[in-house]
Amino acid sequence: MHDMKEIAIGRLAAILARVLPVLRNAGLTDVAIGGSSAPALLDHLFAGRALQMRDFDLIVVAGRPVEAELLRRIGKALDAPDFRFLPRYVYPRRRARGGPELWTAGWGAIWDALGVEVDVSVFHDEAALELNGLMNVDRIRIPVGEAPGLVDVVAGLLHCGSGAAALAAGLVVDRSDGYAGWTNAAPSLVATHAVLASPIECAIRVVRTCAAKLGLEHLDERLASPLRAAIRDGHQRGDRFLRVRNVVKLLHDAQAGVELEMLHELGAFDRWLPEIGDLVDRLGPGSLSRLFAEADRAERWTPADDAAFAEAGEQGGDVASRLHLEALLLTMTPAARESLLDEVAVAEPTFAALMRAKLPVAMARFTGLGRGLQRNRLIPGKDGNGLADVSSRE
Repeated sequence: MHDMKEIAIGRLAAILARVLPVLRNAGLTDVAIGGSSAPALLDHLFAGRALQMRDFDLIVVAGRPVEAELLRRIGKALDAPDFRFLPRYVYPRRRARGGPELWTAGWGAIWDALGVEVDVSVFHDEAALELNGLMNVDRIRIPVGEAPGLVDVVAGLLHCGSGAAALAAGLVVDRSDGYAGWTNAAPSLVATHAVLASPIECAIRVVRTCAAKLGLEHLDERLASPLRAAIRDGHQRGDRFLRVRNVVKLLHDAQAGVELEMLHELGAFDRWLPEIGDLVDRLGPGSLSRLFAEADRAERWTPADDAAFAEAGEQGGDVASRLHLEALLLTMTPAARESLLDEVAVAEPTFAALMRAKLPVAMARFTGLGRGLQRNRLIPGKDGNGLADVSSRE
C-alpha cells in the first residue's frame, strides 16, 4: 500500500462517509485532512495536478486523553472486507516537546480500504497537536468534521477560487505558512526541538517529503544544516524502532536511491548503517538509483514469493522494499549483509528472516540483475556472474 496512487475525490468522499460517523460516535468531531493529503488535495483543486497520495491522512483532536484502546475500538467498528483494520499498526504518536525524551501525544490506526491506506491520528488536545508536523508543509489541515461530507468541503474550496482565498476564508488551517512552502518547493523546519530529540528519524522524514513529494534532489542548506548538526551531535537519540521502520518504508519509494544519497550527505550513515554509507561512497553519485532501476527490471519472484513478502512486512516492508533491499545486499560483503539485516530485524523481524532465507536463491537466480550491475559498473564481473563475485568477497 505504500506507493503513490492516483485517487479520485469520490473515493476519498466514500472513505470519509464511513469514517466520520464512527469517529462522531466516539465523541471525536474535530477532524481534518492533514499530512501530505491536505496539500495534495489543494494542488488538485487549484493547480490542476493529479490527486496523488501515498495514504489518506486524517488528523483528529480528541479534547481528552487518548489511549490505544480507543483506536482499537474504532478500528474494529470500521473493520470490513473492503475496509480492513490492521491492528498491528495501532501505535503511539510519540513527539518531542523540548527535552531528550519523546512523549506520547496521541495514538493512531491504519486501515486498508482496497489498496488505499487510511491513516487516522488522534491527538489528546491542541497542545499535543502543536507537536505534530516536522516542517511547515506538514501542518496544513482541511477541517472536515463538521461538514456533511467531502463533496461539500470541496465545493466550498472551489468557490473560493484559490488556495490563498481558501486560507483567508478559514476553510484551510495553515498557521505555519506551509502551503506557500509547498507550492514554492521551499519547506522550512518548524519543530526544531524534534530534530534535536530524533535527528535521524527527522532527517528521513524531511528527505522523503522533499524528494518524493516536492521533487528535490538536494536539500537547501537552511534545511540541511540543522539536520546535519543534530545528527553529528546526537545520532543515537530517538526511537531506534521508528528509525528502522522509516528507512524500510523509504526503500519502497521510487526515489529511494536519491533519498539514501541525500541522507548520506547529511551524515546519517556515518555511525548508523555504515554499510549503506560505504556503498554510496564506493559506487558514486547516482549509482543507487541505477542499482534500484536494474533491480526493478530484473527477473521477479513467483506470485507466492511476492505474497510471502507482502505478508511478512509488519512496519513498512513490502515487495517493493524487498527488491531494493535485496539489490543493496547483493552488492555487499557477507559481513555487511548480516549487519544490515540485523538492523532491519529491529522493526521487521519476519521480513528480515525471510530476506535471509531467500537471499541464496536470489544470488543464483538474479543473473539479469548481475549483468545490469556489471554493465553500469556497479559491481565487477567474474566469469560472467557479478553476483557470485560479490557474494564471495570479504
